[in-house]
Amino acid sequence: MRLGSEIAECLAGAGWGVVIHANRSTAAAAELCRSLRAEGREVWTVQGDLEVADGPDAVWRQALEEAGQIDALVNNAAVFERQPLRSAAAADFERMWRINALAPIRLTALLAAHLEARGAGGAVVNLLDQRVAHADAGAVPYLLSKKYLEAFTLSAALEFGGLLRVNAVAPGAVLRPTGPEGSEPAGLFPTGARPSCAHVAEAARYLLEAVSVTGQVLYVDGGQHLV
Repeated sequence: MRLGSEIAECLAGAGWGVVIHANRSTAAAAELCRSLRAEGREVWTVQGDLEVADGPDAVWRQALEEAGQIDALVNNAAVFERQPLRSAAAADFERMWRINALAPIRLTALLAAHLEARGAGGAVVNLLDQRVAHADAGAVPYLLSKKYLEAFTLSAALEFGGLLRVNAVAPGAVLRPTGPEGSEPAGLFPTGARPSCAHVAEAARYLLEAVSVTGQVLYVDGGQHLV
């Protein structure tokens, strides 16, 4: 929940009411909720598995029950695995697609219907990856799921028009590995500085609040997508 926590804290600090979703990291989500509520913020938590067929709908219903109404969505939940293409099975592609692409797509559709029923407008920010800008070996199932989400971001922005602005943030190597098994080179940063979770969170906030911006992919990667 490192990036998700930063986004929740940033939005709550800016005055947004925030519903925090977690699947396995429920204890961390509950602690973050308590901490933000202690600061006087409006925060709730919901739990659910976005991989199962009715998972996104169940999470949506919980969130709506807690908050009463929803104006915006940040699709941050994702799974990343480095996997050689030669050993990738159909199930690996399916899992990545369901969590990284289909769940955000379904949640966006539910938000659009909710806003239309209220006669209101809203915004969605999808979390991509700077890898979508170029070919990347060793994680093809993951990369394709993010490319799918990128295409959806642009198409949804056009289709939903004034009802729902849809944008994306594409972070670079902002998260440092938590163990040796997750280590990999961070790569080159043309700016000379590694971006942080706070930078990504501020970008997400900007896109949620920028009323004339839609169909954009904002790279927060120190220029990694250029090399």
